[in-house]
Amino acid sequence: MRLVEEVGACWRYCKRHVDRLKDNLGDGVMSDILRKSREHPDLFDDAYLYMLCLSFVLAGHETTSHVAGNGFRVLLEHRDAWEALCADPSLIPAAVEEILRHQSSVPAWRRRATRPVEVGGVRIPEGAKLLVVTGSANHDGAVFSDAERFDIHREDADRHLAFGHGRHFCLGAPLARMELRVFLEEVTRRLPHLELTPGQGFRYVPNTSFRGPEHVWVQWDPAKNPAPGDVGPCSASTSVSPPTRFT
Repeated sequence: MRLVEEVGACWRYCKRHVDRLKDNLGDGVMSDILRKSREHPDLFDDAYLYMLCLSFVLAGHETTSHVAGNGFRVLLEHRDAWEALCADPSLIPAAVEEILRHQSSVPAWRRRATRPVEVGGVRIPEGAKLLVVTGSANHDGAVFSDAERFDIHREDADRHLAFGHGRHFCLGAPLARMELRVFLEEVTRRLPHLELTPGQGFRYVPNTSFRGPEHVWVQWDPAKNPAPGDVGPCSASTSVSPPTRFT
């Protein structure tokens, strides 16, 4: 019941936001969609516009938050990779692709067969409900050499299916890549001495399609912050004790 109420509140927010934009168009994605809706009113009724806004809020936040948590965990567990990014930020775009491949936040998605088909010797009837595990494809040894190894220098990491493929390719892929790249650029620059808090356990959200840790605890010493202005009471309040929750 609580979940229903929260989704309802989010829907009402999206409705107010879209209605507000109708009279005050800006330069954002929803404003661009509203402009298109005026050109093609038969394709965009109000309910569809509200649902698009809600989809942007959910799809643009949850999956990116999860992959950020996955990424920082795997990088800090592979200290050589983390230190390589701190020393050479030009490696970050390739590291983003390897994180998406190795630690995708959307490892599976649901589909329905539109016609009978055979895949890998298994007959799938028309109408069958499928759970397509793209995360398994991202670890396919026939495609990726030593596929289970996390390697930020992997040259073909961008062949992953973290964003789907073809007509189902994620529209938000460029934004997600940019967000993860900026996360890494800023944190490696300002907190190269960042490390996982010892002894923590990792619990993942109970969802077949979305994968991300409920929390990742990290710690650092603000006295070692290399960026000017980072040392101060604000930094000290989130230092080694207690550890900082980073999700």
